[in-house]
Amino acid sequence: MARMIEFQPLYDAFHLFRERCLQQDRSLIWPDQAIWTIANLQRWKTQVSDSPNLEGELNFSEKLEQQLVGAPPILWGLAADLHYIYYLPSANLKLSTRLRNIGWAAQKGGLSLPSEQDPIWAAHKKGFTTTAQKYHFRYAQLHLLAAFALHLKEQGNVAQTLADPPLVQSILDEILESIPGKSNRAYDLRHAILYLMFPDQYERIISTTHKEKIVSRYINLVSNPQTDLDTRLLQIRQSLASTQPKGQSFDFYEDLKQDWNPDEIEPPPQFVPKKVSEEPQKDTIIVSDSLRLLKRFKNLILFGPPGTGKTYWAKEIANRLVSPQLKQVQSKAAFLQAIIEDLVFYDILALGMYKTGYDKKYSVSELEKLELVQARFRQSPVKNPPNQIWGYLQAHTAPESQTVKLALHAEPFLFDKTENSQWFLTPAGKEYVQGTLTDRLNLIKQGPPATNQPEDFMRWVTFHQSYAYEDFVEGLRPKTGQGDSALLAFEMKPGIFRNLCTRAEDDPDNQYVLVIDEINRGNIAKIFGELMTLIESDKRGVLSVELPYSKEDFQVPVNLSIIGTMNTADRSIALLDVALRRRFAFLELSPEPKLLDPISISLTEEDALNIGACLRNLNQRIVELRGADYQIGHSYFLPLASISNDADKLVCLDDIWNYQVVPLLKEYFYGQSDLLRQVLPSFFSLDDVQPQSSGDPVTLHQEDLVAALNKL
Repeated sequence: MARMIEFQPLYDAFHLFRERCLQQDRSLIWPDQAIWTIANLQRWKTQVSDSPNLEGELNFSEKLEQQLVGAPPILWGLAADLHYIYYLPSANLKLSTRLRNIGWAAQKGGLSLPSEQDPIWAAHKKGFTTTAQKYHFRYAQLHLLAAFALHLKEQGNVAQTLADPPLVQSILDEILESIPGKSNRAYDLRHAILYLMFPDQYERIISTTHKEKIVSRYINLVSNPQTDLDTRLLQIRQSLASTQPKGQSFDFYEDLKQDWNPDEIEPPPQFVPKKVSEEPQKDTIIVSDSLRLLKRFKNLILFGPPGTGKTYWAKEIANRLVSPQLKQVQSKAAFLQAIIEDLVFYDILALGMYKTGYDKKYSVSELEKLELVQARFRQSPVKNPPNQIWGYLQAHTAPESQTVKLALHAEPFLFDKTENSQWFLTPAGKEYVQGTLTDRLNLIKQGPPATNQPEDFMRWVTFHQSYAYEDFVEGLRPKTGQGDSALLAFEMKPGIFRNLCTRAEDDPDNQYVLVIDEINRGNIAKIFGELMTLIESDKRGVLSVELPYSKEDFQVPVNLSIIGTMNTADRSIALLDVALRRRFAFLELSPEPKLLDPISISLTEEDALNIGACLRNLNQRIVELRGADYQIGHSYFLPLASISNDADKLVCLDDIWNYQVVPLLKEYFYGQSDLLRQVLPSFFSLDDVQPQSSGDPVTLHQEDLVAALNKL
């Protein structure tokens, strides 16, 4: 069954809704109030459901206020109860957001909410599913709830109807079909109502598309294909449940999603800049300009405020310089990920068993340790790997198995097990791997191609205040003597720059690159020393100098390029050493808010936050008060681009803002809290939340953070 113990408070709350509201006409929140009467529901239908469109750009709350003008206060109590039920499924929204909106409706009706410690709110600590943006179109959801209640009461025999799951399902479907326009039909809440009311018959899935995908994937387990979608889903659950170890349940999301919906299994978001520009030529311009400047000057510095992608672009440009002389080679981990790409889990199990030894027998724990299986779990982690492995092995055993007794077996039939629970590939399983998976098998046998890596032709170094000529070019380093004397001696050691120059000189047909991150943090004149002249493009391969430690002649080869990155918040370009400025070309990278315009977070229709607009507003204030060198770059927020779910975006934004952006702003305006207050006014003007000190902005999270950023 789909019932989960962690959602028991939700089932209990919905049971209260059935008893108090649907059967007894009483309020869910205020049980002494007769709120859910036919008269009140009919008035709601007339004033709200049948009059959804009002002139002007109003949000839901403003529209509802206009719709309920002249209505008795008790209708606001109905609005509060409706919101209570509407919020139950969502795992996205915090309790504070729910209480704020429910409390707003209660206040309009002159009602007081129970305290936050009241048991009535226990169900709102955790929802059972992530709700998408469409679910937060409140008009459609509340309309379905109110229409469902009115239909039940007008038909009579409410208790008898609510005891009949197929009848309740048909009533909900009838109501939805009667609503003009599919966009106004709350199919997601329909699924949620059925699950909360009958968790033993319905799934915790509020997406019709997901239900259809599951049925399509396991259609061979459906005993009667002529039944409706939810009935077929129940037949599939009953069949799959018989494959589980005794006492263990399963969930279509947590345990099986990569089987029925592999396209939506995403790796964890990577916190690197992502190309999301609506102008794809922008990426090409940065690289092409850099390559042109390097060809002419040999030395280039990418400069700009923090978070403008300087280090990212330095790597891209370096890779582009060396890419013609190598073929991309993959790491072992990346190679394994390429092997399992697009494979379903039973393919991975079969391929892993064949690769390790197709005549071997395995326990479930041994299968979990197979390289390909581990690669899949790195790509798509699950809570209980052994449970998933067991389920797939059981489902894909041969029907003639003497040790696995199932009512239905899923094709292809690949596995079987011994009496002592050791699993193995059947002859049919071996043929399957040799036939269907032959391309993957051949790739495994060949292994990664043995070619050069970009790192063979480049080196990275980060300058800092204590970085010296001896680290960069050459110098004496202490060396402990051997034997009884163990005298301290010194030896000359070449630095990273000299080593790379020597390699480039010995390999004149290939390009080499040195990337110096944070080049302006070091003492450039001392680090480069006499080599400052040698790095000029017209001195390369022509002029040489004698090095002070080794006394050897040294020159900088023509096939070595130097790329530096410079953070203007640390030091303005105007303050750089004049000698350095003459020998480097400079390419400015500015914040690009337009790259963030496609990114928004929409938890409710009132609280949509556009990240691009937010960054523009923030930087406008910073430029006015501190200067352009201190702007916040777009790359801080680019991790949001790879996240499709608003709830996950919100968590990511919380981390970015509170642990990256705010500390940077505090550093910019250290000791100048009056200026920081002008940059972040909405983080100082909250009545109900106080900062830790008068000079610090309030630390906000989740929906409160979105609301404050919207006010910038």
